[in-house]
Parts: sequence; structure tokens; C-alpha cells
Amino acid sequence: MGVKISLGRFISTRRKQKFMTQEELANKMHVSKSAVAKWETDGGVPDRDNLYRLAEIIGVSVDSMHQIIAGNVCVNEEQSVKPNITQDVIQLLESYGYLVVRPEENEGNIVVEIKEEER
Repeated sequence: MGVKISLGRFISTRRKQKFMTQEELANKMHVSKSAVAKWETDGGVPDRDNLYRLAEIIGVSVDSMHQIIAGNVCVNEEQSVKPNITQDVIQLLESYGYLVVRPEENEGNIVVEIKEEER
């Protein structure tokens, strides 16, 4: 059995999976960053037009979002958000001597370690 997910947590999770900041999402939606923050903290719900726009941007159906709002969607507790790390960040870390173990090398998790020879 899973845990019910709030719309705010769902929006935050999907935004991070799309490697977007709140500001980038706000710009795509033509709303303020504080509006996105408000939705993600369950301080409010997007209006109809914004809900449609948001669904399109984060790649889900409006029906799915309505199901979440109605409390009909559960997730397993062990489900996790993909790490929000870009190739640029990986290259930067590696340039400073960190070894970045990519998800396919470590069961889906990105691990950053200091290289042995540089400790």
C-alpha cells in the first residue's frame, strides 16, 4: 500500500524530474516564482488555465492531476525522485577531483566521492 501524494509534492517531483527550477517553470507558465512555490507547498491550487498549462509542461494528463487533487493517487514510500543533477554539474565536480558514479553504475543513485589519489 502506498502513501497519498499531495498535488504540491507531485508538482515539485515532476518539475525536478524535468530538471527545472521553480523560476524556469514559472517563466514557461507566465506566472510568478512565488505562485509555483505556493502550489508546491500546498498553499494553493493552480486555476483551470494554469492547471492545463502545467500538465502540458510537466508531461502529465489533466485527469491525473485531478485524481491527485481528489486524493485518489498513492505512491510507494520507496519511490524516489531522480537526482536533479545535470551533465554540466557532473563535469564541474569531476574537474575538482570528485568521482561521480552515474545511476546505471549504482542502482539508480548518483554518488559523489573524492578520488582516492587526491585525498
